[in-house]
Amino acid sequence: MAGKLNDAMSSEVHINYSIRHTRRCKQTKGAEIFVTNINPLITDLEVKNTATKKERLLQDNAYDDLIFNEGGLDDRIRTISDGAKQYDRENPGLPVHKLLFPNGGYSIILRFSIVKKADAAEEIKERIKSLGQEHSLSAQITPLEESIGKVRTSLADLQQAKTKVRTAVANEEVSQANLRKQYEFNYLDAIKMFGKTFANRLFPQTVSKKKIEEEVAVVDA
Repeated sequence: MAGKLNDAMSSEVHINYSIRHTRRCKQTKGAEIFVTNINPLITDLEVKNTATKKERLLQDNAYDDLIFNEGGLDDRIRTISDGAKQYDRENPGLPVHKLLFPNGGYSIILRFSIVKKADAAEEIKERIKSLGQEHSLSAQITPLEESIGKVRTSLADLQQAKTKVRTAVANEEVSQANLRKQYEFNYLDAIKMFGKTFANRLFPQTVSKKKIEEEVAVVDA
């Protein structure tokens, strides 16, 4: 019996079954119309599948950029912490480190979620500003702002990439459904044209390749 396509199958399986179906139709006189009817839908799914793969790769790239930039922000926070500790050693009685990190060391902040970490970094920046422009740590304001900006941009880019992936997947699912519908139409029309027994020959079987290979091995034995 001919195998049917279903929504649990990947696009690759949809395309594979459909191309194998068209190959059989090309070998059968009178079945060329089935090739004409389904080929545009195969091509459309191939395009949509490629688009989804592209958007998934871009999403992975966006995630990698976010993790990379988060690491840069972590390093900047560590640098500020080290600078504050050094300042405190050189200026006893002026606990700058405690002012910048009132809840403990920087390690607490590094364990925050990325969004919360960026917010905490903004607070550190404002505390440094409160020390005055002449303070040695004020030199850290600009690089800290840059690190925060990169993280926030990466977050926005990742969110946008995720949205594009969802859109691409939705488009691909529609394309799959259209191909499944035409595949079934071809099957029903083939039955009308050739009868069920012969029509089944125009469509790949659901039997696994392993079973076919086992049967061939028995014949060859």
